[in-house]
Amino acid sequence: MPSTVTRDSVSLVEQVYDATRRAILEGRYRPGQRLRLQDIAVENNVSFIPVREALRLLEAGRLVEIIPNKGARVSDVSEADMTDAYDLRVLLECSAVEKAAKLITKEELAAADQYYVEMVDAFTAGDVEKSSATHRAFHLSLYRAARSPWLIHVIELLMSNTDRYRRLLTPARPTNTHLSEIRRQHREILEAVRAGDPAGASAALRSHLDNTVARYRAGLAERT
Repeated sequence: MPSTVTRDSVSLVEQVYDATRRAILEGRYRPGQRLRLQDIAVENNVSFIPVREALRLLEAGRLVEIIPNKGARVSDVSEADMTDAYDLRVLLECSAVEKAAKLITKEELAAADQYYVEMVDAFTAGDVEKSSATHRAFHLSLYRAARSPWLIHVIELLMSNTDRYRRLLTPARPTNTHLSEIRRQHREILEAVRAGDPAGASAALRSHLDNTVARYRAGLAERT
């Protein structure tokens, strides 16, 4: 019986975590907005306990800030925060893709090829949810070939944080020019990994991430 209670409790925490994270990424909870435990508990039909635990998990991913004696709020977005996160992403993801270029299997390349096709189709269709999911899956399908669980874990945390900048600053349907760049940049990364070229894969990925930061920085400037 105790193990069942534990599993149920974990399930409720995951439920609240997923729902709250989605609300932050989709902009329903805005940067700086106060998060009331009672409201979140009612929305998810749970007690305060899983809400508190879910907020702690979101704080670990820097999506939420918990202020002693004041409660929780959605973390602010800023150029400094975005740049800091992407500087780390460049270091970690370039390391991952370099290792992947040496270790990736044919099966893993086939999976990356499929995610690439699905990602481009989703961006073309303006499907925000699917483009986000397949874009993430494409990159992680390559990085996992590095055979470093800790590296992947930290990369996923950073991706979860920076995904809100993409949601906030990227149009649902890319322009034809941007769509062409999405195809080219990701194809260059994939082909360099396929060729077993660590330096080429790292350079292509760095260029892609630098391009992303430049677009987001311009978007943030327009909001101020």
